[in-house]
Amino acid sequence: GVFLRKNLDCAYVKEGVGGLTNVLQAVASIALPSSTKLMGDEALGDDSTSTFWDERQRITSCCSQDFFSVDIKYASERKTTLQSVESNGLVVLIHGLESNSNSSLSTDMAAAYLNDGLDVVCINFRGCCGSPNDTLGAYHLGFTDDLRHFLKIISNLWDEDELFEKRPIYLSGFSLGANVVTKCLGELGEAASTLYNIHGAAVCGAPFDCERNIKCLDEPGFNRVVYSQNFLKTMKKRAQDQLDQHCDGDPNTTAFDYQRAMAANTVAEIENAFIAPIYGYRDNIDYYRCESCYYYLPGVAVPLYIINAEDDPFFDPEFYPIEETVDGGSLAPVKLVRTKHGGHLGFIFHQLEENEASQDKA
Repeated sequence: GVFLRKNLDCAYVKEGVGGLTNVLQAVASIALPSSTKLMGDEALGDDSTSTFWDERQRITSCCSQDFFSVDIKYASERKTTLQSVESNGLVVLIHGLESNSNSSLSTDMAAAYLNDGLDVVCINFRGCCGSPNDTLGAYHLGFTDDLRHFLKIISNLWDEDELFEKRPIYLSGFSLGANVVTKCLGELGEAASTLYNIHGAAVCGAPFDCERNIKCLDEPGFNRVVYSQNFLKTMKKRAQDQLDQHCDGDPNTTAFDYQRAMAANTVAEIENAFIAPIYGYRDNIDYYRCESCYYYLPGVAVPLYIINAEDDPFFDPEFYPIEETVDGGSLAPVKLVRTKHGGHLGFIFHQLEENEASQDKA
């Protein structure tokens, strides 16, 4: 059930020599210099040309002091910004931790929605578009500011652009993006429908309770060697970039604990030293409790479909909040499906068996 995102064949780890080979390749991809890696999820710089997305827009943040970029793919001929002539609506897609719109996960999900006649826009979190952001901090586990701001921009287009029709809006995301989508819907409540015309959402790999999950992600063994270390490398680079750009390169800055961040051996340690203080949390546990989407499920007021896997190596397998869904008696229109296998986001690249039709799986 373990899924290796760096593997170009998108293979599950299996028993035997083949499975061991995949594990070794994944470990090697972390140990090798960046110039020798196969970077299927590399960020798009402002001067880069995507082979998938039709156009990119730079959006000024709600505070007017920063920016984020969105990439757009049209289901048919472009009619106006964010809308094609014959689309059935617009999907707003949110990527995962240290990912971006050009990751294979983002483009494959977008392609699946395009097949259903939907335009797709992927929000790149601040600092994930290939250019550094302008203020200290960028995004975090429950960072809904830019998503909510973008939804406001869309709603304004109904009045400002006579070509922009009021069509259904849908939200989707994976992993950290799933947390952001779910939390945002919980924050908005009925306003998701009444103000922003959101008809529903579908997410994959929702973390629910990160206070529980961090123990699984950082536990010694495969998770720490493959996943945690990969996240740590990119998070430490982000911390260094933030220090250089916004703290005058001062290692004794009071904005966050630079020394502890650079010495971190686990994701929990760097989030405690870097993420938590930047956003005003007491520590990483306070951060998890305030931002985990589990606590926002009761506020969801539009249909939300969540698909997770029981063998997801990132999440506590004992935690399954069915009581917060329609099947558990909750009034919130949340449907939770939990498969026995799938790993972390393995649904996105399902391996076809001989008896299955050759068609897109998402």
